[in-house]
Amino acid sequence: MSTLRRLSLIAVAGALFTTAACSGSDAPSNDATNQTEVQEVVPGGEITIAATSPITDWNPISANGDTTGQRQQQWPLYPHPFLTQPDTSVVINEALLESADVVESDPMTVEYVLQDGVQWSDGTPISVDDFVYTQAVQDPSKCAECLAAFTEGYSDITSIEGSDDGKTITMVYSEPFSEWRALFNYILPAHIADGYGDLATSFNEGFVQNVPEFSGGPYIIQDYTDGISMTMVPNPNWYGDGPNLETITTRYITGQGEQLTALQSGEVQLVYATPTVDTMDQARQMQNMTIQTGSTLTYYHLGMKTTGDVMSDAALRTAIATALDLGDMRNRTIGQFAEDVPQMKSSVYVPGQQIGGQEAYQDNMTDLGIGAGDAEGAIAILEEAGYQVTDGKLIQPDGTPLRDLSFLTLGTDVLRMELAQIAQQQLLAIGITVTIDAADGARYSPALREGDFDIMATGTALDLGPLSLQQWYGTDAPRSFGYSNEEADRLMEAAAAELDPAAQIELMNELDRVLMGDGVVLPLFGTPMMAVYPNTHGNIFINPSKYGTTMNIEQWGLLAEPTAS
Repeated sequence: MSTLRRLSLIAVAGALFTTAACSGSDAPSNDATNQTEVQEVVPGGEITIAATSPITDWNPISANGDTTGQRQQQWPLYPHPFLTQPDTSVVINEALLESADVVESDPMTVEYVLQDGVQWSDGTPISVDDFVYTQAVQDPSKCAECLAAFTEGYSDITSIEGSDDGKTITMVYSEPFSEWRALFNYILPAHIADGYGDLATSFNEGFVQNVPEFSGGPYIIQDYTDGISMTMVPNPNWYGDGPNLETITTRYITGQGEQLTALQSGEVQLVYATPTVDTMDQARQMQNMTIQTGSTLTYYHLGMKTTGDVMSDAALRTAIATALDLGDMRNRTIGQFAEDVPQMKSSVYVPGQQIGGQEAYQDNMTDLGIGAGDAEGAIAILEEAGYQVTDGKLIQPDGTPLRDLSFLTLGTDVLRMELAQIAQQQLLAIGITVTIDAADGARYSPALREGDFDIMATGTALDLGPLSLQQWYGTDAPRSFGYSNEEADRLMEAAAAELDPAAQIELMNELDRVLMGDGVVLPLFGTPMMAVYPNTHGNIFINPSKYGTTMNIEQWGLLAEPTAS
């Protein structure tokens, strides 16, 4: 029988993560807590990971390479200054760095001190040169032609200097940048770049087109067969603890169902994916498997357009937000297979999220009186604004029936379709008819960018704090859909420059109340993830960041004592 567990991934109130290894209902329970503590493993062994898509761009920080699958597959190849823990806290990577601190505030100055002996797989020391190159290719003032995925923060760095033979790196910023720890998440090797050409050529072509023969992480690529598989073995010059497994193979299998079938047959030993009711049921039928589920820093939410012929009316948006039962949406969707992933009542932090070691999440939704399915309260708001519900139809103040509202969703995403259908049902109670626009993959993103909707369902990653929100809700932001609020802009700008965690948390929660009060975002729940693997393996954790479960891959291994079945 499969191991049946409910494992708490973090021991905090309102925990972000929980895990559950499941089987049939007659399986014995094996409860444990704080399962993210590293378990004892033995050297040797191997694992094969199922992945949906092969790598098409070998530069993990390029505009095309910075995708979920490519980031996670290449994580074991690069040095990373900071690591996200399962409880969402961000800690220094002690294998790479002795320290990393803001040492001056005016101007903001950050100092990194490398550990002795950190090096690339060819023996070249990791040094200030690598930081200089990695910053330059993400700073448009130094390389306008470089097709980088992310430039915020990098363009604020005015100087980078090395001392102590390149071991100490000192950076000066033109203005405070609170998310400085999110920078340099993949450090590229400057000496390899030199062989590829100038900045633009090396970044856009050299690192993009060539399968890496180098590594600054625990593993190095031994073999890559395009579209079939990738095999990694331990980096002989790895400077940290481990790695434990002798071989890490990634096999490319498109569908989740097919991946789980391959897991059951022994062709692969790890499936890491967003679960559905069907895939969870399939996993639960397997024997001798550990199943973990948990949410991430990416969360699902509804959004309303705040411009246009009808949605520009704040009273209408408030009434919609009041009538919708967001808890019911969670219960009828992910609650069917990830019952421990809680409802979110904040649009700026996920439950359990920590900033600077401090609890950041708070329920700002309840006090606003929204998201609880209060149809009577919603009708009262509408009537005060001059609307009337007549024969089940909402009549506008000018006496004309409200037109049908368009709910844009991705038609191939089962979860988003379910959310649209539930919203459609709930809004009938206040006389609003919703038409579901189930767009295909080719049309969905352009329609979303153009604001071709009244209501929509999508996901947002919160790993960049206020920067994540500025991309959505800042005036003139590419995904703001015309939303503009001077107070929201002020709070986002202040939070992005605030280095004190407690002060930033206060600003962000104030921003949360503004955004939800405007109805531009209605949070639902963290995006659930599922990891399924044999109970002979250990130290495989769901990681809340967009870099996924491979963040601690050097700790993976065969358990000294396999989990009881």
